[in-house]
Amino acid sequence: MAVGGFQSKTQQTNEQNKQIAGKYNQQRVSYELGNFQRLAIQGTKEIDVKLNQDAIASSASNAISNSTLQESEANRRMEEKLQSIEVAALKGTGEANEGGRSRSFGKNIRLKTGQAIGSLQAQRSRLGVAGFAARREILIKAQQDRIAQWRQVNQGAGEAGPAPEMPTFIKGPSKLALGLQLAGAAATAFAPAFKGSPGTSGSEGALTEWNTDMAIDAPSIPYID
Repeated sequence: MAVGGFQSKTQQTNEQNKQIAGKYNQQRVSYELGNFQRLAIQGTKEIDVKLNQDAIASSASNAISNSTLQESEANRRMEEKLQSIEVAALKGTGEANEGGRSRSFGKNIRLKTGQAIGSLQAQRSRLGVAGFAARREILIKAQQDRIAQWRQVNQGAGEAGPAPEMPTFIKGPSKLALGLQLAGAAATAFAPAFKGSPGTSGSEGALTEWNTDMAIDAPSIPYID
């Protein structure tokens, strides 16, 4: 009876502990999967940010190159125009210098030529300033965009949540208690075999009965008158 109850309680405890262990294993798998997904998402974001930053840098570089080319082309056209003006001034008007008008000869042409040259030089200066400002604006915008991309991942993947705690398993029935119970039952079962006569212990009763038998069998000693 005691052994059967012990075995039944042990089996029940084992089943309960299996359920506890299964629940813990599910929580652990879910926790590890969550960590893996968190790190995978962060890794994907970092790759996307790197690609976006490269695209921003490439776009800015192309814009600066285009701005530089446009400025160079404009400078080339103004340089050609300036050279044509200077060549025309060297050729003169083709008219003779006539006496008293020598001091004013070609004056208006020289003035117009100087004005044209000054205007072209001013345009070239303004073009250089505008080109520098445009390229600087491109760089500033690109840097702002790259920083905005970086801020999407600079905090990292974040901290992992608390891991599931190790479960507390149920203790099964005590083998020591079972042993003591079995020993007590055995002692109870064999107790009648050790009982003696009423009022005396078993050993004392056996000894008294043996002494009585010996007295009956002994020869009588005659009295001497």
